[in-house]
This record gives sequence, structure tokens and C-alpha cells, in this order.
Amino acid sequence: MTDSSSSKPATTMPRLVMAIRWTRFMSVLAVASSLIGALLMFGIGTVNTLKAVMLAVNAEESVIEGSRISPTELATIELLECLDEFLVGLAFLYFAYGIYALFIQLEKSDTEAGTWAKLGGISTLKKTLMEVLIVLLTVIFVKGLLERLSFRGLEWTYLVIPLSILALAASTRLLQFEGADGAKSKESEE
Repeated sequence: MTDSSSSKPATTMPRLVMAIRWTRFMSVLAVASSLIGALLMFGIGTVNTLKAVMLAVNAEESVIEGSRISPTELATIELLECLDEFLVGLAFLYFAYGIYALFIQLEKSDTEAGTWAKLGGISTLKKTLMEVLIVLLTVIFVKGLLERLSFRGLEWTYLVIPLSILALAASTRLLQFEGADGAKSKESEE
């Protein structure tokens, strides 16, 4: 009688572990959503690129908010917005691949993946996404700067974006030093 009661916890534990291991497939929702987001951003970027081409082909001057701006300046602003949309799409794509590689494809190694797809862990994924965010903010700042110079005057409050870019760049740099120190300390232990 004691043998059957002692064997119950032993058999329920592997089932619980197996159930927990199967929950990793819930991350498929994050992968699918990120892929849909990437496709959407690539589509929006492509449509806006075609708009920019049409603006550049248009030879007459456009009047916006009382200031004269050339179609090439409008096309430049539109292309910077397209760059922003493509970068967001690439960030979604990278995030989808990173989540897939970390949670779904646990035992398999993808030997055909390029160097951009080699993911060391969740910290590598976060650091890469922070670097993409810095580039995105830089593009947003340059686009906004061009719009403000063309349409309206600059205000001192517009300096918030470059200050946030500097703060993110400094934190990313600190993460790199932390990773380097961690690697050094592991090498010294061995």
C-alpha cells in the first residue's frame, strides 16, 4: 500500500514537466504576430516608397501650410518615413526569428542561418532590439528635423529625441561592457 502511494508523486512529476515543456509552443503566437507585423510594415513601406517616387516625378512645386517646398524635399521626407517602416519590419522579423530560435527550436541548430540569425540568448535579442530602436529614433529625429525646417520652426523641446538616443546608446554600451566582463570572469574561472 505504501508502494503505490509513493509511486504517484513520481509519475505526476514527469507529466507536469512535460506539460510545462509543451507551454513553450504558446510562443508561436508571438512569432506569428511578429511575422504578420513585419509583412504589414514591409507593405506600408513599399506603398510609401511608390508615393515618394510619384512625388519625385511630379515636377511642380507644392504648397504646404503656406511654405513652398519642392517635390524632392517631400520625397526625401517620405523616403525617410519608408526607411523607418522597413526598419520596424526588420525588427519584427528579427524578433520573430529570435523567439522561434529560443523557445520552439530548442534542440535543433540551424546551420543554414546567417550570422545575423545566430542568437546567444534573450540578452542578445534585447541588445539587438535596443540597437534597432536607436537607429529608429535617429531616423525619426532626422525626418522630424527636415519637416520642422521645411514647414515650421524648431523648438527647444525637440531636443528630447536626441537626448533619448544618447541615453539608449549609453545603456547599450553599458550592456556590452557587462557582457565583456561576464565573459572575462568566466574565462578567468576556467
